[in-house]
Amino acid sequence: MISDNLPAVIYYPLEKISTKNELEIISTFAKDSLDKGHISSIINAFYKNTQICLNGIPYIRVKGVSQIIRTGNSGAERPLIYQGIAGVLSPSAIIEIDGEDYISGPSLLALISTRISVKSGITKEYLSIAFDVYNRIVNLPNVRDMKDVFISEIETKRPYLKKARIEKFGIDRCEFTGNLFENYREVEFAHIESVVANPFKALDLNNGVIILKEIHTRLTKLNVHTYEQLYLFCKDNNYFVDWAN
Repeated sequence: MISDNLPAVIYYPLEKISTKNELEIISTFAKDSLDKGHISSIINAFYKNTQICLNGIPYIRVKGVSQIIRTGNSGAERPLIYQGIAGVLSPSAIIEIDGEDYISGPSLLALISTRISVKSGITKEYLSIAFDVYNRIVNLPNVRDMKDVFISEIETKRPYLKKARIEKFGIDRCEFTGNLFENYREVEFAHIESVVANPFKALDLNNGVIILKEIHTRLTKLNVHTYEQLYLFCKDNNYFVDWAN
């Protein structure tokens, strides 16, 4: 059954769902030539500054990034995060959690990879350690379980979205063409913001339209994932855009 109440976006401090020992195993595989203190500082930075979203994606506090990407006290991590590098690295999307700036795990990986590409020697080795620690985090049992539960809920309830939207809003026509449909098999529920683009709205009845099956097939082939793309698609095809109001 589809509820009108969407799940709240909840974040869990990494230190609340795992022990530091689960990350410190990385140090046992590190080269003997690497300083254990530096490795510990990377692990501590992850451990103290990481929040895990309920969908299993880590978010890292901006103020903890310097230790991870080895910029030290230079402050060089801030322009990398907020401005990026033209033609090389896009600015990181900033998420506010408890009043502080965070970036997503994938954004952090982009930073690490960029730093690895321009560094050599010992610094490159520590950046590789940071890469390994991140992969360790996303594969922790508790983190994997969170991701699996989140995905399972979406996949379980997704087939009921069409019926739920039709019944809730009394829909009897394709919302793009205005054509009447005689049975549910003629139409499908199409997300306005796709599950890929916004998984937290995957079960939101207001984040979708009831449209003819053949139109939905075209949207899928065109890789339409966002509100803006869908709006332009409708304008280009002279379809109704009442759903956008």
